[in-house]
Amino acid sequence: MDAWLVVVIGIAIALCFIQAWMLRDVSPSASIAAVVLGLLTLGIVLVFTVPCRYTLEADQLFIQCGVMKKRIAYADIRGIELSSSPLSAPALSLRRVKIVYGRSFQLVSPRERERFVEELSKHTNPIQSP
Repeated sequence: MDAWLVVVIGIAIALCFIQAWMLRDVSPSASIAAVVLGLLTLGIVLVFTVPCRYTLEADQLFIQCGVMKKRIAYADIRGIELSSSPLSAPALSLRRVKIVYGRSFQLVSPRERERFVEELSKHTNPIQSP
């Protein structure tokens, strides 16, 4: 997980609680709304990011990031390459791996990127550039 991402999300949530504190005497209902918004934001972040894992199973790659789950058969993988694409993905870092399969691709951000590519490559057909 990139530190900058934690900071950005943390600041957004902290601002809700700071606003709630500042509004506590002026408008208790607005203060409560700010707390609810902060807790809702935290909840949404956790639901869509925890856990974030990539599991090499017997015949497929299993990707889970929060409630999102995806399975990619090794036989369908046409390419694997390092990436730093900022596109939305089940990845909590910009140090990513692009997995090309079928007519699509998936970005992931394993903790040990090079080792992940090496292990995934052992399960797939010879990798060719997409």
